[in-house]
Amino acid sequence: MTNFWESNLRQLQTYDPALAKRLHQVVPSGRVEIFQTPHDQLSLRVKRDPKPWLLHSGQDPAREAERWAAGVAVPSPYNLLVMGCGLLHHVYALVKIHLSTLRNLVIVEKDWEVVRLAFTHLDLTPYLQTRGTFFLVDPTPAEIRAFFNRHLTPFVLDGISLIEHPASCQLYPAWYADTRRLMEECLESGEMLLRTKVQLGGMIQENIIRNIPHLLAGPSVAVWQSLLAGVPAFVIGAGPSLDRSLEALAPIGNRGVVIACDTVLKPLRERGIDPHLVVSTDPTALNVRHFEGIGDSRGTVLVYSPSVSPEIPRKWKGSQVSIPLATSRLLRLLYPPRNAPEWLKPGTNVGQTAFNLARFMGCDPIALVGLDFSFPREGGTTHASGTAWRRKIVPSPTPGKMFVELISEQPTLEEFEPILIPGNRGDTVATNKFFLAYLRSMEEEIRATPSRVVNASDGARIEGAEAVNLPEFIRETCIQDWPVADTLRKAVDFYFGGPADESWQVLTRCLEVLEEAVQQAGRGLRLVEALETVARSPAPRRENLREILNEITEAHRALIQEHRVYAILDEAADRVLHPFLRQDSRPLGEPTDLANVAKTVARYRPFFQGMDELCGHYARVIRETVEQLRRGAGMGNSKPPFG
Repeated sequence: MTNFWESNLRQLQTYDPALAKRLHQVVPSGRVEIFQTPHDQLSLRVKRDPKPWLLHSGQDPAREAERWAAGVAVPSPYNLLVMGCGLLHHVYALVKIHLSTLRNLVIVEKDWEVVRLAFTHLDLTPYLQTRGTFFLVDPTPAEIRAFFNRHLTPFVLDGISLIEHPASCQLYPAWYADTRRLMEECLESGEMLLRTKVQLGGMIQENIIRNIPHLLAGPSVAVWQSLLAGVPAFVIGAGPSLDRSLEALAPIGNRGVVIACDTVLKPLRERGIDPHLVVSTDPTALNVRHFEGIGDSRGTVLVYSPSVSPEIPRKWKGSQVSIPLATSRLLRLLYPPRNAPEWLKPGTNVGQTAFNLARFMGCDPIALVGLDFSFPREGGTTHASGTAWRRKIVPSPTPGKMFVELISEQPTLEEFEPILIPGNRGDTVATNKFFLAYLRSMEEEIRATPSRVVNASDGARIEGAEAVNLPEFIRETCIQDWPVADTLRKAVDFYFGGPADESWQVLTRCLEVLEEAVQQAGRGLRLVEALETVARSPAPRRENLREILNEITEAHRALIQEHRVYAILDEAADRVLHPFLRQDSRPLGEPTDLANVAKTVARYRPFFQGMDELCGHYARVIRETVEQLRRGAGMGNSKPPFG
């Protein structure tokens, strides 16, 4: 048997050094054995009482794998996830069928020794040199979530087929079943996240641009780093259990810092509770409802994401600070940068962002109140009383289903299947896929938190957060006064404003870049029209088609490689880019074949049209923001940092 161990490990080291290191540390126990079959092939067995467990045929594993692969339904041939490694006979058979379309191959295996033997006795160069082959070996839930987050776009855009190798999965049935459920949960929440990004990306980027004058007028939360070390924090969310907790919150005062999600600002103030901080992150115009009729802030500081509606910081009567967005390429261009990643990590929802703010300020312990991520099994409401998002949930006549009221002018009900999860009080509560995604993300944050975290909510159990009784926790923890309000305000009041003239220069250059992109998109559209005209002629010549196709490719390359355009558009461009990037939109074979020409037209026309509309729209938004900055401050001359 040839030993391929060193060469395989060198290949793996180039793109997954952590896995290469862990594989190197595996010490064979003899429990997993390779043997030669009568057909001169390698097979694999695992010692298991009362007899060894075969992972492949003991006679002809290649033929067995081919028969199996021929009967496997593959909804997405672009990304394959195979559960069970073995000696890859089944993987090879699948790949051979789908080689022309396959982009990513993920192999999930429970047993480290099985993978080590595969790396020792097989030449994996054809798999590893593509850098599109990934091995997940006995991964933790956190490792699975991190992997899917890294590869979310291709998996969601093109789909991924989860395929079980029967012999491997029957050897560890519970582990593979649990792992599959977690992966499906990751894909579902990832699809939801990507869909939300596409739907809201344009709104978010427009809000960011229009908020630049507000960002320059106030500090970022960087001024609060570790400022309240050791102070108890209470993160208040809008879950239905908040109704039972409001009375207990009233006595906290300055014996802890009260951080409210914007959703609960009104209910808190109606009970005479003025939070020290209110956090707002939702970009939709509906989120402005939480601030209607608030009047003066009565000492509460607004902490807002640059992605919120500009109406929120504009109408807020009081101190405000912004949350840096590490992912915003546009904010990185402003001086000083408004997106330093070490300052504060935004969350997937406002409750998680409020929690991260407490951790960032050094608070300890951190109590979660009204962060339910769930609702009662028998139905009830999605949110606490007096909140703008509060909707009814009622049982459906369909067994196992429920109805939720949708937010619309004419209330309508949508049927869904609730997911039952452990409750914080030892019971079982119901949730949906959105709340579940938020819950899992919150648990990830808690795992990275050195402070003590407690859950005083009556909703879902949050792993890593100790269940507590809220009144008892407040009596035991809030035992001294802290100068919370004065400390926060002094740090904010020390800020003297940002350099509006330099930001004006940056935006002026952005405007020029977008105007150039509009011209390039227009050129691309004219070329697509020319291609379609030639293709419809009685006898289209291949050389004419090829010449126009080359020009279209050049126009596309000029747009796609202009990184400054995507720094300005950021996630707003996803609406145009995602359909273009889908593998099933790409022509296959000879480009000048008329069927492929038609597919090229169908692919490039919406791309150039979309870029023309996007760049034109954001040029108008930037032009209006520049005028606002000009009116707000006298502009000097400085060299723009955007070259």
